Amino acid sequence: MPYVVDSSVDMNTKIFRYMDLSKFLSLIHQKYLYFAKASSFEDRLEGMPTDLDGWLGSGVAEMLDIVVNNVLPSLSLNTSPEERARREVEHDAAQERFKNRTINTVFGPQRIEDYSHYSSIFEAVSHWVDISCWHMDVGAPESMAMWKIYGAGSAAVCVVSSVGDVIRAMSIPQDIKLIVDKVSYLNFESDYVGIDNPLSVFFHKNGWYEFEKELRFVIHQSSNLDPRRERGGYGTSIEIDPGLLIKRVMVSPASSGWFLDLVSLIVKEAGLKVDVAKSKIPLR
Repeated sequence: MPYVVDSSVDMNTKIFRYMDLSKFLSLIHQKYLYFAKASSFEDRLEGMPTDLDGWLGSGVAEMLDIVVNNVLPSLSLNTSPEERARREVEHDAAQERFKNRTINTVFGPQRIEDYSHYSSIFEAVSHWVDISCWHMDVGAPESMAMWKIYGAGSAAVCVVSSVGDVIRAMSIPQDIKLIVDKVSYLNFESDYVGIDNPLSVFFHKNGWYEFEKELRFVIHQSSNLDPRRERGGYGTSIEIDPGLLIKRVMVSPASSGWFLDLVSLIVKEAGLKVDVAKSKIPLR
């Protein structure tokens, strides 16, 4: 299984996945981990460059350079015919380079001219990149915010695992590449990231989401493809071994005693030898 783990991510790092009961049942009985395609996320900036990255990559700066260094000087009355002819050649060559410029993506270089606008390249690629999101906060064993947003009420659980355990639990086809890294949070209106690494746009989110403290497992086809192709569905289901993936299960702090008993029974009947306990967050 080809995968890349960022050097700053420890394989033993504890990670958490908050979910409702139906998703938990699907995880342990259907035995797959669902990766949603980036374009399906609520944040419209998922997989997109920042404003500054977009401006620099769109070619506007390059076109200004062509105008300043090739077009404007040739308009001078003092420009000799020979110099004017030379600049016209340089201008034509620069325009040709501008027309054929490309941007590197996880599916190889994409010719910008083949798309309606610069950002549509990123939109197209995001339809073909799938993500599994986990919470990672080494300083806290639980997150009330994550319980409320992703736990979906009192009938919710949190699966506790580690980066290495999730990787070992997955059976990823050979034609799929897996990348694991922490998410960095930034200001999309003012920050510059750089898009030399085509994966960087999938590991950056707007600072509004910083409370998620997210670590991502990202997958995409390892071979080149045309991201303009239509793609059905909303993501990819990857086969997993629940016994390797799940190290502990917590139930919602808002749940009743019967729900803890129910989840314990479900885990036992699934043949999983893991601890099931109620959240330690005290609620009235």
